[in-house]
Amino acid sequence: MQERLFTTLNSDNTLTSTLGAAVYDEVPENSSYPYVNIGADAQNEYDTKDLNGSDVTINIDVWSQYKGSKEAKNIMDRVHTLLHDTSLTVTGFNLVNLRFQSSGVLRDPDGITRHGVMRFRAVMLGTA
Repeated sequence: MQERLFTTLNSDNTLTSTLGAAVYDEVPENSSYPYVNIGADAQNEYDTKDLNGSDVTINIDVWSQYKGSKEAKNIMDRVHTLLHDTSLTVTGFNLVNLRFQSSGVLRDPDGITRHGVMRFRAVMLGTA
């Protein structure tokens, strides 16, 4: 799932070029702002009688140093467009759904950096 999310976000020209957001799994030192980081996830069992499944909560983090929240919110809007209710192919699984759950923008203690946090829920069942 993580690989598919990275590929989907990183291959979107609007996100990477127009909005200028780099996409990372692991953020390199001294990275330029803005950027998107595929953050923490949590997985719960979602088995059926015949198939193994997972209910996964995924955080997508958006980082910006634009004055105000406009840049972070524009990037978050694009991430929402790319991921909410989309049909991604996940090797070994059928993605039942990928849905946006919540988001928020926080000001980091440095007083400059904005941290947008988005939470998505994916339900996947193993292929037979």
